[in-house]
Amino acid sequence: MTWIYLSPAISRWTPKSEGDLAAAISGGLLEESHYLDLKEQTDPGKAGNKELARDLASFAVDGGMLIIGIREDKANRTFHLGGRSPGRRPGGGDRSAPGR
Repeated sequence: MTWIYLSPAISRWTPKSEGDLAAAISGGLLEESHYLDLKEQTDPGKAGNKELARDLASFAVDGGMLIIGIREDKANRTFHLGGRSPGRRPGGGDRSAPGR
């Protein structure tokens, strides 16, 4: 089990490393809220930029954190670190393929 102690001096959890995120995910401690938005990736182009701007603007009053690289499994209500396997490129190409 992973414990995160919050106090008046530390009112919100802030991950310091990928290990912190992995521990929070395995402990079932991540949940999107007014202060935390989790995304697998950002979409390219103007529409993606507008969505990202809206997400960031939602933190303008009280602050918050946007973490990119967390995949949500909505059916099981769980989160997973990283949106793709390390050997694959976003466009589908294999990094280990000759000539790449």
